[in-house]
Amino acid sequence: MAQSAVSAVLGNVGSLAVEETSFLCGVTLEVAFLKDELIRLQGYLRDAESKRRSGIETVAILLSQIRDAAYEAENVIEAADYMKKRSMIKKGFMGAISRYARLPSDLTALHKIGVEIQRVRRKLSEIFQSIDRLKIDLDNQVVDDAVEDYDGLMHQHCKDDVIMVGFEDEYKEIVDKLVEGENMLSVVSIVAMGGAGKTTLARKVYTSSAVKQHFESLVWVTVSQKLKVIDLLREILKQILSDRDQSTKIDDMNEYEVGKKIHDILVKKRYLLVLDDVWETDTWEQINRTIKAFPDAANCSRVLLTTRKGDVANHVEMPTHVHALRGLDPQKSWELFSSRALPSYKRSGIHDLDKYEELGRKLTRKCDGLPLALAVLGGYLSRNLNTQAWSDVLLCWPSTKDTQMMRGIIARSYKDLPNHYIRSCLLYIAAFPEDYIISVSVLINLWIADGFIPHTPRHSVEKTARMYVSELAQRSFVQVVQTSIIHECAEGIRIHDILRDWCIEEAAQDGFLDVIHETTSGQVGASSSHNQTFYRSSFQNMSGQILHASPKLRALFGFGLSSSVSVSVSLPELRFLRVLHVENSRIENFSEVIDLCIHLRHVRLRVLGYTMVPSSIRKLIYLQTMDVPRCLYVSSSRSLWDIPTLRYVHLSSFPLPKRVQIPQNLEQLSMWAADDESEKDPMPILEMLPCLVVLELQYYKPKTMSFGAQGFPRLQELILEGCSFNKWTMEVRSKGSCTRSF
Repeated sequence: MAQSAVSAVLGNVGSLAVEETSFLCGVTLEVAFLKDELIRLQGYLRDAESKRRSGIETVAILLSQIRDAAYEAENVIEAADYMKKRSMIKKGFMGAISRYARLPSDLTALHKIGVEIQRVRRKLSEIFQSIDRLKIDLDNQVVDDAVEDYDGLMHQHCKDDVIMVGFEDEYKEIVDKLVEGENMLSVVSIVAMGGAGKTTLARKVYTSSAVKQHFESLVWVTVSQKLKVIDLLREILKQILSDRDQSTKIDDMNEYEVGKKIHDILVKKRYLLVLDDVWETDTWEQINRTIKAFPDAANCSRVLLTTRKGDVANHVEMPTHVHALRGLDPQKSWELFSSRALPSYKRSGIHDLDKYEELGRKLTRKCDGLPLALAVLGGYLSRNLNTQAWSDVLLCWPSTKDTQMMRGIIARSYKDLPNHYIRSCLLYIAAFPEDYIISVSVLINLWIADGFIPHTPRHSVEKTARMYVSELAQRSFVQVVQTSIIHECAEGIRIHDILRDWCIEEAAQDGFLDVIHETTSGQVGASSSHNQTFYRSSFQNMSGQILHASPKLRALFGFGLSSSVSVSVSLPELRFLRVLHVENSRIENFSEVIDLCIHLRHVRLRVLGYTMVPSSIRKLIYLQTMDVPRCLYVSSSRSLWDIPTLRYVHLSSFPLPKRVQIPQNLEQLSMWAADDESEKDPMPILEMLPCLVVLELQYYKPKTMSFGAQGFPRLQELILEGCSFNKWTMEVRSKGSCTRSF
C-alpha cells in the first residue's frame, strides 16, 4: 500500500503552508525539499506496484521502505508545522516573545526536527538508488486517479431487494412460521453455508411489516464465534430499553442483573429475538445460564436463529423449525447476477447483449448458486462491459470450489476498484469486529482522519467519501443495512465475514492493518514474522493479556476490552497516533495521551465509565473528531472550542463555546447541557456556527429557545431530545436566503 501511503501523506502535507514556517531557521527549505522528493517518488510507484504483483520480492521490500519513509516524512513536516502554529496561538507575554524570538525549548525542538529531516533525506536517497538498481520506470504522466468522476454513483443506492432474488418463497414461509402456529416460545432456524444469504433473508424477515405488527418487542444481535455472554445480554437489554438514561447504566450491571431485567421486561411482551450467526450448540444455554432471561409466556414469542451448522439448529430444547437454505437455481442465479452485471440503466447502451447473456449464464453456473459470489462477480463485471473481459474470467476460473472460488472473485474485484484510495478504504473496514454494523458517518470521519479521502476540485472530502461507500455497495463489497429517510443515503453498512476475512489477510501483507483477538498472539502493532511493522491495529475481545504496540502506530482500535488489558507501550508513547477509536472498553489516563499525541485527528471513546477531558485538549490542533459521550471536564476544557479543524463533536454535559471561540469548520454537533447551562438558551451561540449541518441537543430547558434570521446558514437537521421550553421563536429569513428543514 505504498501508493496510498504516499498519496495520503502528500494530501496532508500539501495543505501545510511551508511559507508560514519562516521562523523555523532553515527548516522551511528542508521541509519543501521533502515534499518535492515525495512528489518525485510518486512517479515510480505505478511500475513498482506492477513488478511487486509479478512476485519480485526485492520490489515488495522497496515498497515497504517507501511507505515507511513517506510516513516518517509526514511526521517531521507536521512537527515543524505544529511548532509554528502553537507559537502563533500562544497568548500573553510569552506568546508575544515566542512569535518574535526563539525560546531555548524551541531551539531544542528545532534541532531534533533538523536531525530527523536529515535522517529521512538519507533514507529517501537510498530508496532512489534502489529504484535505479531495480530498473523501476518513471511514469511522467502520473495523474492522481482520485479525480475520476463518480457523479453517476451518487443517486444509486444498493438495496437489499437485489440480494433477495430467489428467496421469495423462503421469505414467506419463515414469516408465516413466526407469526402463526403454537402459543409457546419456539425457534425458527435458517441453516446454510457462508455466502448463501442467511443474514440477508433474516433481516428481510425482521424488517417486514407483518413481523413488526405482530411482535411488541424486536431484538437483533449477532453472536459470531467469539461469544461473550455479558456483552450479548447488555446489547439485548439496550435494544429493548427506550430510555437512553437507563441504557447508560447497563454497562455497570452484572450478568444476573442484566438477565433478570430482560426477563422482567419480556415476560409482559410478545417478542422476537434474532440470534444471527450462531456457531456453538450450547449458545442458548450459555445466555440463559444465570437466569432464564427469555421467558415463555405462552404468547407466541419467537426466536429466529441463523447458523452454518445443522447441529446448532437442532440442539435448542424447544419447538424448532429448521429451514435449510438451498443455493439458487440456474434461473434465479442468472436473475441475481444480471441485476448486478447488466442493470437496467446500462442495458440500452450495450451491444451484443445476447453474447453477454451467453457468457453470463456460464459464469453463474460456476458460482454454485451462492448469492455472495454472484453479487460480487456481477459488481465486478458491471465495470468491465466488454466480452473479452467476461471471457477471460471464464477461462481463468479456479477448478476448486467454495472458498478458493470466492477468494478469486474477491481478489479480481478488489484489483478492479477505481483507485488506491478506495482500496485502502475497503481494507480499513476490516478493523471493525465481525458482523458489526458500521456507522457510515463514523467510517467517513475515520477515512478522512487517516488521509484516504483525497481533496478534489469538484467535491468536498465528505461527498467523495460517500461516493466511495456507494461504489463499494454497488460492487457488493458492503451491504447497506440502514438508510437515512431524510437524505436517502446509507447510514449503516456491514461486511460479510468471508469478505472481511479476505480483507484482513490482504491488509496484513503490507503492514496496513493488524487485527488481533483472543485467539491470536496478542501482539498489537508488530507482526510475528518478517519483523513487519503495522501502522494500524485493531484489538478485540481481549482480557488479561499484554498487548505490544509499535511506537510507529497511526491508528489504534479497541472493541470489547476488559480493564485488565494493558498496553506494553503506553498510549502517550504512541506519539504518531492519528486515530484513537475505542468502544465498549475501558481506557485510563486519557489526559496523558493528549500531552504527546499531537497528531491526533480522530478521538472516539465509547468506553465504560467516564473520561476526563483535560485542559491540554487545546494542544490537539489537528483534531477533527471528538466523540466522547460520557465525559467529565474542568473549566479550562472549554479550550476544545479553540481547535480550528473540528468537524464532528459529540460530548455530554459540556460547556458551550464562547462567542470568540466559534469553530469555523464544525459540521456536526451533539451535546448534553452542562449543569450550569441547562437553563440557558444555546441557540444565540450555536447559530453562529457557519458550517453546521447537523445539531443534536439534549436536556436544555430554557424558558425561550430562539432562532435568528441569519443564523444556521447550512443547518439541515435539528434534533431536540429531553429539552423543554415555554416559548419558541424563529425570525423569518429575507427573500432569496437559503431554506432549511428541521
